[in-house]
Amino acid sequence: MTYALISVSGEDRPGIVHDVTESLLGLKINIEDSSMTALRGQFTMMLIVRLDGQSVIPLMKAALAELEQRTGLTISSQMIDENLAEVVPLEPDCIITLVGGDKVGLVYQISKVIAEQGCSIVDLSTQSRKSDDGQAYFMALEVASSGQILALKKALKTVASELNVEVSLHAMDQELL
Repeated sequence: MTYALISVSGEDRPGIVHDVTESLLGLKINIEDSSMTALRGQFTMMLIVRLDGQSVIPLMKAALAELEQRTGLTISSQMIDENLAEVVPLEPDCIITLVGGDKVGLVYQISKVIAEQGCSIVDLSTQSRKSDDGQAYFMALEVASSGQILALKKALKTVASELNVEVSLHAMDQELL
């Protein structure tokens, strides 16, 4: 099997996913994993795709270059080693949320605690919004705790106090995953 990582970004508008997937469908390229989001009018997406052999690579690159020219999107692709493409992704077992005043370094401090506990961030979303008190900051993380939930919870409580924010950790029900 041949695999590629495709990254797409640009100004959000209706039809981006359609445009990208249409280009891949014409070459019979299968989308195996994807993540997409729009932030403040900007769209981004990452795809892991499977190609039917090496001969499709130049055709894929040409199709993506044409799509980039036609749509104004920024598109890049890179081939992925088959062994890496077959790696089973980490499964999150807890969700961490943060709510507080917006300040520089919040993502750094929380991610530092998570890393120090030997845990991995699987998904991260943040948003800064105007509030009556200035700027409010919201963060949600899906984390693979490697069985370190209690130690992680304790470390997060300490950093939350230092940062003057509210941090909660909730174990995910494996049945829901």
